[in-house]
Amino acid sequence: MVEATSKTKEMFAWMMEQNVKLESPIIQLFTRPFGKPLVVIADFREAQDIMVRRTKEFDRSKFFSEVSGAISPKSHFSMPTNSEFRQHRKWIQGVMGMGFLHQTAAPHIYAAGLDLLQLWEQKSRLTKGHPFAADDLYGTAMDAVWAIVFGADIDNSTTKAQLKLYSTIKSIHLENDLDSPVELPSAPYPAAVQSILTLTDSVETSIKSPVPVLAHWVLRQTSKMKKAYKDKDQVIGDEINKAVKRATSKDAKEKTITCAIDDFVQREMLLAQKENRQPEAQGRGMYDEILGFIMGAHDTTATAIQWGLKYLADNPDVQAKLRAELRAYHVEATAEKRLPTFQEINESQMHYRDAVIEEIFRCSLSEAASIRTAVVDAEVLGHRIPKGTEVFLLGNGPSIFAPEFNIDESLRTKSGIEAKDKVGTWKHEGMADFDPERWMAEDKATGQKLFNSAAGPHLIFGLGERGCYGRRMAYVEIKLLITQIVWNFQLYKCPEALSSYAAIDKMTHVPQQCYIKPVKLVW
Repeated sequence: MVEATSKTKEMFAWMMEQNVKLESPIIQLFTRPFGKPLVVIADFREAQDIMVRRTKEFDRSKFFSEVSGAISPKSHFSMPTNSEFRQHRKWIQGVMGMGFLHQTAAPHIYAAGLDLLQLWEQKSRLTKGHPFAADDLYGTAMDAVWAIVFGADIDNSTTKAQLKLYSTIKSIHLENDLDSPVELPSAPYPAAVQSILTLTDSVETSIKSPVPVLAHWVLRQTSKMKKAYKDKDQVIGDEINKAVKRATSKDAKEKTITCAIDDFVQREMLLAQKENRQPEAQGRGMYDEILGFIMGAHDTTATAIQWGLKYLADNPDVQAKLRAELRAYHVEATAEKRLPTFQEINESQMHYRDAVIEEIFRCSLSEAASIRTAVVDAEVLGHRIPKGTEVFLLGNGPSIFAPEFNIDESLRTKSGIEAKDKVGTWKHEGMADFDPERWMAEDKATGQKLFNSAAGPHLIFGLGERGCYGRRMAYVEIKLLITQIVWNFQLYKCPEALSSYAAIDKMTHVPQQCYIKPVKLVW
């Protein structure tokens, strides 16, 4: 595995290839010196059964703690499903309510998107049709989540720092060949933001190592990582102290929740009062929950949108149809030659747009696998799974992107058999293609094509209680940003040399290349 993934940088693709090579939906792999074998399952129905209905047999994997647990060991995503996990979930449950998402999160996401549009206008002015890397999406996503968590903070806006730099650049050297990419300068990120990006990127080292805990420990001894830990603790600690001060203020206005950290802290204080204990708002658990929230919220969405831009540029018919639906639906914005507001986008109901977003998530493979640990001796598809075995549930292969394996139904559990028709299946032809139409179904009464979220399977957010808790926020964020980008820019296809669909498995499944050729549209 190490030899193969050191070349391709795609661990989960290599795993899937072993299932295909062995022609089996369930295999075991020996990947670690003196370690237990891993079990790899490439079948959506079995994955769904394990994550949704067999939670007493399979829990959150220790793999996550091994590859990233040293970064935020007290974050809920690193924990087994126990009382501590459920307490942490109570801290963050308010920020996934539609009230917070639409009234607090959406304005920050929209504002970050406006900064991105300005930045790309500046870059397009300088590059004059040449492709450039779309790495700015990570800065935009970070700006959005930073403001959501801590409140508006211009000092830590990565995109505003880039805008300030580009406002001073009149021109740059360009090659004669329009297909040649332009390497553009970048302003330094604020130290607090850079610390979290450094910690996020560090997972790549441990995820591809046969000894991930040791690999990450060695990395943490470097001065760069030590500085990152120090800087993130400083900024999170300062913001927690401010939130505690607001929460304990006698001024009712100070207690108004305007950001996620206020919600986290006030919920913990109410829980402590109810349970007759001291609040843990300034404990390590709160630090790690905030860090985990920032890392997950910015990385997953930015990665998915990067893939989305590649797919939209390479499928101009999809891009044109999406833009036409946006313009037709937002009648007032179109007539007034302006962007729809964040309220208009939040309240909109568009079937094709929702299908495009769902297909972007499916094809992005932002999370290419969900991983569980057997907490008891179990059986899957007729095979014994000993307690303590790590089980990888692939979302990148047969049954989702290729025809499913032929599995004897008698090998499945009763609950798995009964749930067979709860989610549709994909037609075998073109399963791996980017095709939003697969999510559209005809309404027999009206003949209208409607979006159907259960048309077929994907595992991007996992499933069940241990599925991605930030799923709702991811949908709000991508809906706003994709609308802003497609409304403002025509995304042209880049040359093949810059359009590879190869990826790197880090915290998420990141494209190795994401170049864009955006041209500002005239309304």
